[in-house]
Amino acid sequence: MKKSQLISIAIFSLFIGNCFSQEIIDASNPDTFILGGGQETNTAFMDLQRIAITDIEPDLYTGLSSNATPIEAGKPYINTGSPTTDEFWLNFTYRSINNENARIFTRSNQPIPEGINVIIQIISTANIGGVYNANPNTNPITLTTSDQVIVNDFDSGYTGDGENTGYLIRYTIENPSFKSLPTGFEIIFEIR
Repeated sequence: MKKSQLISIAIFSLFIGNCFSQEIIDASNPDTFILGGGQETNTAFMDLQRIAITDIEPDLYTGLSSNATPIEAGKPYINTGSPTTDEFWLNFTYRSINNENARIFTRSNQPIPEGINVIIQIISTANIGGVYNANPNTNPITLTTSDQVIVNDFDSGYTGDGENTGYLIRYTIENPSFKSLPTGFEIIFEIR
């Protein structure tokens, strides 16, 4: 045999040997995860994204036509439909970053016509299946387009879902001249 053929056979043998040198771990046997493979450790860091969701109960669209858009977490309260009461429940879910406290702000999405006052006030809190520090601002708030605090500093938590849990909010519309609110008027609740 020539020297070049011997080198080719040696390289080919090394290539074949390396192809089959990978350790095989039986995934159906957890013991191989501990005993097999490398025993090194790696530190992992994860940044969890902040979660802030609000929801209003009861759904004011109940009983309306099927093309109505339901109110769900994260969407603003829309002044349409015919609510049967002047109260609703505000639910939330909040996970902070670095244990930062948050507040819930409220505002209107557009200016309220002169002569009309929309007043909201937290009148009660309740906790059914939630874990949260209520910390409400129970003073009446006359809505404007500027942010106003309706729930003071609170940490991560959730109120539970549905009626009779979270914050019971009463709204009052003072409108002695019987003017109309602008089309598309919304009351917005935002966690920050």
